[in-house]
Amino acid sequence: MASVPWFFSRKIGIDLGTANTLIYVKGRGIVLKEPSVVAIRKDTGRVLAVGTKAQQMTGRAPDYIALIRPMQDGVVSNFNITKVMLREFISRVCPVRSLFPLHAVVSVSLDVTEIEKRAVLEAARQAGAKAVYLVENSIAGAMGINLPIEENEANIIVDIGGGTSEAAVITLGGIVSKNCVRLGGEQFNSAIRHYIRKKYSFLVGERTAEEIKIKIGSALHTASKQQLEVRGTDLVRRMPGRLLLDSWEIADVLSELVASIVKSIKKTIEDTPAELINDIIVNGIIMTGGGALLKDLPQAIAKETKIAVSLAENPLDSVVLGTGKMLSSLDLLKNLA
Repeated sequence: MASVPWFFSRKIGIDLGTANTLIYVKGRGIVLKEPSVVAIRKDTGRVLAVGTKAQQMTGRAPDYIALIRPMQDGVVSNFNITKVMLREFISRVCPVRSLFPLHAVVSVSLDVTEIEKRAVLEAARQAGAKAVYLVENSIAGAMGINLPIEENEANIIVDIGGGTSEAAVITLGGIVSKNCVRLGGEQFNSAIRHYIRKKYSFLVGERTAEEIKIKIGSALHTASKQQLEVRGTDLVRRMPGRLLLDSWEIADVLSELVASIVKSIKKTIEDTPAELINDIIVNGIIMTGGGALLKDLPQAIAKETKIAVSLAENPLDSVVLGTGKMLSSLDLLKNLA
């Protein structure tokens, strides 16, 4: 721990996600939103680009360049690249040289193991943080949307990120029941790509799959079919081609993944003490995370759970905003993290 008092330190909150990394700086707010991806040369290991610039190489980079996502399913899968990525992001928002130490609050998945926690802690420290505090995504997300988590009242929050979907019931400043499945927006994209290749012998890139999900993806069949024409490679002709997709078939593709998320939420509710169930029914389910933006997902969850579901005002920012709020109180951080 740093010898300089907490109130003299520089403070940042980090939402270290599978798809994106966000950083909050105390006194400035959210200052960075970048894809969690790094481009390196395969032969030398030299880092070529980090974040957005690396992401823009997707599907375009020559063979000697590797695009690495160091966070998989909400946890560190490549320690060295995670360290490099964090160091680059932190250097963009905080002076490298300073009289005051850097303190960081980093959000982690609900089911992260002790080994995985240590990997996050060490990566953040080697990236420049003198003191690092970990907080679960659900707690940070709840704080980010101003839920009264320290009161004697239960709330359920569902965070759907790039690689994990987490449900947690929170009361009196702690989690009383939780469940996590390692799937999220990235798995939605992968399922769409696999379906198109298998059914149509047609290959689309990662960015195209993301576009399909955003434009016509849905957790339910819409009243009328929407269509989208995409470009890719016709694997039969081995030539560039175009393909027309509709929203109903994409909903069918995503249905199994949505069912897994719903099952996780229902299991969390089943594990909740009976005394808290009425609070959940009254307060409803609140959703955060980029994956929660899938069209009709709140309605699909409400249909299966018979509980009202609402989407947070800023679902993409909720977790990092929560880490930012923790920066104002060391006592609160120690109690919750």
